[in-house]
Amino acid sequence: MIRFVLRGLRERWRTLALSVLTLALGAALTTAALVLQASAEHAAGTVWLPTAAPVVVAAEPADDRLAATPSAEPARLSGDAVDTLSALPGVRAAVAQAPFAAYVIADGPDGADDAGDADTAGGPGGTVLGGQADRSQGFAWDPGLETERGRGPASAGEAAVDARTAADAGIGVGDRVRVLTDGGVSEATVTGVVAGPPGGRAVFFAATAGPVPEEPRAPTAVALYPDDGVDAAALAAAVTGQVPGVRVLTGADRSTAFTVDRTDRELSTGMGRFFGTTAVLTLAVAAVVTTGLLTTAMRARGREFALLRLAGASPGAVRRIVWGEALALGAAAAVLAPPLGLLGAAALTRAFTATGVLPAGFETVVGPGAVAAGPLVALAASLAAAVRPARAAGRTAPIEAVREAAAEDPDRVRGRVVWGALSLTAAAVLLGLTAATAGTRESVLAASAAAIALVPAAALLVPVGLARALRRLRPRAAVPFLVAREAAAAPRRVTGVLTPLLVTTLVGLLLLLQPPTLAQARAHSYGDRLAADLVVSGPVGVGLPAGTVGAAAAVPGVAAAGGFRQTVVIGERVSAPAHIVTPEAVGDLYRLDPEQGSWDRFDDGGVALSAGLAAAEGWEAGDTAELHGPDGEPVRARVDVVYRAGLDFPDVLLPRAALAERMVDPLESAVHVRLEPGADPAGTARLLREAVADVPGVEVSDRAGHLADLAALAEEDGWITYLMVAVVAGLAGVGAIATLAVSASARGRDFALLRLAGATRGRVAAVVAGEALAVSAAALAAGTAVALVGLAAMAHAFTGGFALPAVPPDRYAAVALLVPAVGLLASLVPALAALRARPLRAAAS
Repeated sequence: MIRFVLRGLRERWRTLALSVLTLALGAALTTAALVLQASAEHAAGTVWLPTAAPVVVAAEPADDRLAATPSAEPARLSGDAVDTLSALPGVRAAVAQAPFAAYVIADGPDGADDAGDADTAGGPGGTVLGGQADRSQGFAWDPGLETERGRGPASAGEAAVDARTAADAGIGVGDRVRVLTDGGVSEATVTGVVAGPPGGRAVFFAATAGPVPEEPRAPTAVALYPDDGVDAAALAAAVTGQVPGVRVLTGADRSTAFTVDRTDRELSTGMGRFFGTTAVLTLAVAAVVTTGLLTTAMRARGREFALLRLAGASPGAVRRIVWGEALALGAAAAVLAPPLGLLGAAALTRAFTATGVLPAGFETVVGPGAVAAGPLVALAASLAAAVRPARAAGRTAPIEAVREAAAEDPDRVRGRVVWGALSLTAAAVLLGLTAATAGTRESVLAASAAAIALVPAAALLVPVGLARALRRLRPRAAVPFLVAREAAAAPRRVTGVLTPLLVTTLVGLLLLLQPPTLAQARAHSYGDRLAADLVVSGPVGVGLPAGTVGAAAAVPGVAAAGGFRQTVVIGERVSAPAHIVTPEAVGDLYRLDPEQGSWDRFDDGGVALSAGLAAAEGWEAGDTAELHGPDGEPVRARVDVVYRAGLDFPDVLLPRAALAERMVDPLESAVHVRLEPGADPAGTARLLREAVADVPGVEVSDRAGHLADLAALAEEDGWITYLMVAVVAGLAGVGAIATLAVSASARGRDFALLRLAGATRGRVAAVVAGEALAVSAAALAAGTAVALVGLAAMAHAFTGGFALPAVPPDRYAAVALLVPAVGLLASLVPALAALRARPLRAAAS
C-alpha cells in the first residue's frame, strides 16, 4: 500500500506541491500569529521597575475582573498601611509611588524631528513627547536609583528624565524643561538623566515636591529599604505579618507592582486579540481551502480508484491510499510550518515596530506551544480534509471504471439544497433578531452570527443555482455553448472551484469593508448625539489638563464646556465602559433624552446610567448605585439619569471629582463647547486657542471638522487591515489557485476529446477561460451580497438605525479584480500545459 501512495505522489508532484504550499502557509501563519500573541502577552507582563529597593509592597487588587481591562487602574494603599510600613522596625527608608501622567515638552515646533518612532504632537509652543503607544509617567525620585548623568531631583522645580526623552528633546543636565500634567504646564530644571522604561517615558520629581496633583493621591506601591544588616527576606516576612491585605514582593516579582501605564494592557488585550483573531481566521481559511483542494483532487481520481476496485482492491485499501496521501501531505507541510512561521513572526514584528504599533524594544517570544501549533494544524487539517474524500473513494463502484457519471447524484443535490435552505433560514432568523434588538450587544452578536450563517448558505446554494442556470442557457456561439455544457455536466467541479474563490471574496470584503462601515456608523451616531458647536483637542493620544474646562467656560461666547476621559467601572453583575465628565454640562453638550430623571439634577454626587445597564443591575432614578471604580474601590452615587444611546457611547457617566484622583492619567481626552446664541464661532475658537496656548498641539474644530478629524484618525491604522487582508485573503487565494490548478490538470482527457471533435487549442483555452470567468463572477456576486448583508446588519446592530455599508471604490475594486485574476491564472496555466499533450494519448489515459 505504501508503494501505491508513493507512486501516486510521484506522478502528481506538481499539484501536490501546491497542496503542500497551501497547507504549510496556513499552518505557518497560525504559528506566526500565536508567536506574536504570546509576545504581546509577555510584553504586557514585563513592567519597568523604577526602584532599587529589595522589597516592594503593593495593594491587593480589589476586583479580579479588572485585571485584563485596558482601562483598569492599579489598586492603592491606604494611609494607615503607608504609615505602618514607614514605622516598621528595620525599615531605613520608604518611598511611596503614585504615578501620574507627565509629558516633557520639547521646545520649538520641530523639537521631535529626531524622535525616532515616538508618537508626538506638535504645534505652537513646542512638541509633546509621548502619545497613545508611548506613555510618559511622573514618579517620585527613589534615592536608590542611579543616574547616567547628573543627580536626582531634591527640591521643587527640579526633575530627572529618561535618556530617550532627553535625546529626543535635545536637553541635558542644567537645562530648563516644560512638563505637561493634569495640573497644567510647569517648568523644571533637569538635574539628571536615568535609564527609562522600554517602550515608554518617565519624569522624576522630588518625593515631596513637583507638579503633582493638588490633592496627593494614595500610593500604588511603597519601596522599602532595610537597615544595614537586615535581610530583605526577613523584612518581607515582617511586613506580611503586620500589614494585612497587601502584596509583599521581592526579586523579579517586584516589577508586577509598577504598571507604568495602561499601554501594556492595551497591547495584551488589543494586539494580542488581533493576533489571536488572525490565527483563528487563518486556521478556518486553511481548513476550508484544504478540504476543497483534497476533495477536488480525490474527485479527479475517481476513475483511478474505480480501476483499482475493478482490479480487486477492497474499499478499505482505497481508503488507506487516500489517508496515506493526506498524511504525507500533512507531514511535508508540518516540516515547513515552523521555519516559515518564525520568519513570518520576525517580519511582522519588524513591520509593527517600525510603524509604532508595537513599542520600541518589543521582543519576539518563541514558546514551544506556538512552534508545535504549526505542525499540529498541518496534520489535523490534512487528515480532517481527507475524511470525506476517503469515504467517497471507498464507495466507488467497480462499474465506474467503464463509465463516468455525467451528472451529480440527485440525492446529493437535494441534500445540498436542504442544508443550504436551513442555513439561510437560520440567517434570516438571526437578522430578524438583529433588527428587533438593534442598539444592544445581543444585536451585535446576532448580526455576527447571521453573517457567519450566510457563508455556508452561499457555499451550498450558489453552486446549485449556477449549475441550473448554465443548463438553461442556450447560447448560439460555439465557445459560450461549450462553456455552458462543460460546466453543467460537472457541477462537482464547479462547486470545488467556486468555494475557494467565494472564501477569498468574503474574507477580503469583510476585512476591507468592516472598518470603514463601522467608522461611518460611529460617526453618524456620534454626530447625531453631539450637540457641541466646537471641540478643543489636545496632543493626539495625550489630552488636556483638567483646568482646560474652566478656561474654556470663561471664554466670552461660551455657554457650556465639558470634558471627558474613558475609564471602566464594575457593577454587581457586569463591567461597563465609563466616562468621567463635567456633570453640569452633559445636558447641553449631548443629545441624550433621559428615560428617567433629568440632566438638570446631575451633579458631583450623582451618576448617569444607560438603560441597558440600569435594567441589568435593577436600578432606577433615585436609587443609590453601588459600583466599583477602575481601581476596584467602591463608588456609591445617586442615580440621577437613565438614558438610551448607541453601543459606542459609555454605559456610565460619573463626575470627574468621583474618579479622577484614582486614575493614573485623568487628562481630558477633549473638551466640548456649546456656544451662546449669536456668538461668533471663528472669534470664539480664536479665544479658546489663546486660553490654552501654553499646551502644545491644541486644535479647536467645529463640529463638522471634528467628525472629519475622527474619520481621518480612524484611517491612520488602515494599513493593519490591509496587512490582515493580504495574509488571510492571500492564503485563501493560494488555496484557490491550487484547487483550480488541480481541477484544470485533471481535465486533460476532456480537452483531448474536444480536440478530437475538431476544437482548436485556442477554442479549448477560451472555454476554460470562459468557465473561470463565469465561476469567478458568481463567487464575486455571491460574496459581495453576503458581505454587504452582514456589514449592514452589523452597522444597524451597532447604531440602532444607520445601516448602509461603506464601500470605498478602491477597496472593492481590489477584490473585484483579484478574484477573476486568480480564477483565470489558475485555470489557464495548467490547462495550456495539458493542451500540449497529443489528443489520442491524452484521451486514452
